[in-house]
Amino acid sequence: MGYQVTVGNGLLHSFYKYPDKTAIVFKDRRLTYRELNQRVNQLAHGLLDLGLKKGDKLSIMLNNCSEWIEIAIACGKTGVIAVPINFRFTGQEVEHCVNDSDSRFIIVGEEFLPVIEPVKENFTHVASDNYIVVGENATEQFQEYEAFIASYPDWEPDIEILESDILYIGYTSGTTGKPKGAMFSHRSRLFMQGYSAAEFQLGPSDIQLLVMPLFHSNGLVFGLMGCTMGGTVVITQPFDPVEFLSLIEQEKVNYVSVVPTILNIIFSFPEEVTKEYDVSSLSKVICSSSPLLSSVKEKTLQFFESAELSEFYGSSEAGLVTILHHREAPEKVHCVGRPCMGMNVKIFNPDGEELPSGEVGELYSWGVSFEGYYKQPEATDQAFLGEWLTVGDMARMDEEGYVYLVDRKQDMIISGGENVYPTEVEEVMSKHPAVAELAIIGVPDEKWGESIKAVVVLEPGAEADQEELIKYCRENLADYKCPKSVEFTNELPKTLTGKILRRLVREKYWTDRNSSFYD
Repeated sequence: MGYQVTVGNGLLHSFYKYPDKTAIVFKDRRLTYRELNQRVNQLAHGLLDLGLKKGDKLSIMLNNCSEWIEIAIACGKTGVIAVPINFRFTGQEVEHCVNDSDSRFIIVGEEFLPVIEPVKENFTHVASDNYIVVGENATEQFQEYEAFIASYPDWEPDIEILESDILYIGYTSGTTGKPKGAMFSHRSRLFMQGYSAAEFQLGPSDIQLLVMPLFHSNGLVFGLMGCTMGGTVVITQPFDPVEFLSLIEQEKVNYVSVVPTILNIIFSFPEEVTKEYDVSSLSKVICSSSPLLSSVKEKTLQFFESAELSEFYGSSEAGLVTILHHREAPEKVHCVGRPCMGMNVKIFNPDGEELPSGEVGELYSWGVSFEGYYKQPEATDQAFLGEWLTVGDMARMDEEGYVYLVDRKQDMIISGGENVYPTEVEEVMSKHPAVAELAIIGVPDEKWGESIKAVVVLEPGAEADQEELIKYCRENLADYKCPKSVEFTNELPKTLTGKILRRLVREKYWTDRNSSFYD
């Protein structure tokens, strides 16, 4: 077996080159690469001692923390497949991910025990003692993380890991709204890290502020990239604008990956608060996940005056697809840039034929992407046209190869960087006895990019108000998926076959917007 491009080997290289350099900063913990590698190896031996083997699944439900990085790399060294779970999920949503992934073991933050406890009896493959808790409030049934790893050796585990092995299964909503597991190999993630580092000109001297959730591909790719390059990763959780600015000043952070919501929250704070912090060390702001309005671009460049602002378009499945670099931004309006290194992009019509410049069609990419959906071969086949992958976004390309998105995946809402599918929300709200019909749509929101609105037809004679219906959703869905507003109507537009036309419901809220969803 020749050299393998794996996450474990990535950390080893950083350890060999920079053993005493700070790898991770989290709260009052500072780990050198020597210490990080030792802790990763201790956890790896512990997982193996528990009976986990290559190919087994381990679900992770944690806020951002240094342990998250350790767990991801330990899985990479043992061949155990990590299953990141959105920490905003309800018990039912967690149950689906744990069971669908066939997870045998769970590592959970102590703050999420109230979510796990009520549903853990429904976990199909998780034994009652197969839990580790990160925090100080472990029970007799759940082992405490620090005590657990302390009893194991710190030498390298002797497990053959191939770059084609699956590193993790990330759950992302499909067109039906049900989360489905996208599989990612070591090779796909390491190549994506390498391409990203080259495109954004990042290296071992860089200090990153990791604010994106590690259960997201964005957070995990950038977090692991920092460790693979030998840089320093400063972790924060949850997002707090004052802590964000304070850490940039204290740690001399020079780059950060964000979504527009984070910038909007920072700029909503009084200037007398934000101007107290020295953010001159920040040289790169990388933004993605949802539209960045022109006004926010201007505020970003004014506030972080030493920083270059770049935007990228991508998806969990495809990874980084296109980049609009700082030097290109002023000339390209409503644009998401050109294909990044290692990625090709084409625009196809419904018959699978490539369209000429300027014509709108479905965006397909070809490069190092995901390995398919776990246990869903039909969904995997639907995502590919030969070797070309699509997530359903509509776009056009100009003669210079710049890509312009003109619509999103059908009906999908992106609120604060989170993907929300109307079908899932409608399925929950429709169970309320007062609801006859409804349409869930995204409407413009300066803070969140889009906010979720329910347009509802009540049952004859029934009564319900906005607060009641929103509360009902919050009892059954993660908070970010719940409507922020409810509008009542007597009738919803439909096709001749009775299908509700969300596009027409949505139309009146976007009529004063540009046809592209980028401002």
